[in-house]
Amino acid sequence: MNSITQLRRSFISRRWAHRLLLDVPDLIVRALTGRGHWPPYSLRSFVGGSDFDDVGHWFLDDFRVLGLLRQGSRILDVGCGCGRVAYAMAVDRDLQTLGICYEGMDIDESNIRWCQRHITSRNAQFCFFHADCASPSYNPGGRGAPASYVFPFNDGAFDLILFISVFTHMLEEDMEHYMEEAARLLAPQGRVYATFFLCSTFAEAREGLQRHGGIKFRSVLQNAALSRADYPTHAVAYTESFVHAVASRCDLRVVGPTRYGLQDLLLFERGS
Repeated sequence: MNSITQLRRSFISRRWAHRLLLDVPDLIVRALTGRGHWPPYSLRSFVGGSDFDDVGHWFLDDFRVLGLLRQGSRILDVGCGCGRVAYAMAVDRDLQTLGICYEGMDIDESNIRWCQRHITSRNAQFCFFHADCASPSYNPGGRGAPASYVFPFNDGAFDLILFISVFTHMLEEDMEHYMEEAARLLAPQGRVYATFFLCSTFAEAREGLQRHGGIKFRSVLQNAALSRADYPTHAVAYTESFVHAVASRCDLRVVGPTRYGLQDLLLFERGS
């Protein structure tokens, strides 16, 4: 494996390269364009690289349309990254009057430290914690596997649980465990908002769907289809029927139709 290929697969090495070469010019550009509240490039580049504000506001608007934000809502954002969704919510004046309480969780400690310094300081109701799960990309020294991680909250602690671009990078055992934890943590009448790469069949996934940007999931591993066999969590697809079956086993009920897009959205609530 040549050094360029190794660098591409090592998020930690790439982040240091970005810090050394790109963060200073990015800081200047952000200061000149009114984007000083954005995280540095070395953090943004690993959560899709999209416009920080646009993405946050898009999701905030979607939560409103779906009626997911209410007085005193308790929110858990799993895989909060560098706070694209959290920042938009934390500074929104209407949400501040609702008394929203938010917990952001991520396995990338650099993201968590930035959010604690720059988002919690703006809204004390928004807190962040590091989940020390092992990840070859983001947290190679993590102490535990995602499939055995117990979220540090009591049963029924949250009214809304977000999994945005999380299950698109998780293998079957880890995804099922996180769904079980979500069911445990969900309050009555609460909702889970989760995105996936969904397909009807693995043959369809191998060909790639236009709505997913043409990603081809050529390698099948039990109930998951992978875009890269050498990097299993790069992008992961599931059949829609399998995700529904997992939800049913976890006593979660699918609410409404699937919303298909670049990533496909499912809403869940606790079973009766």
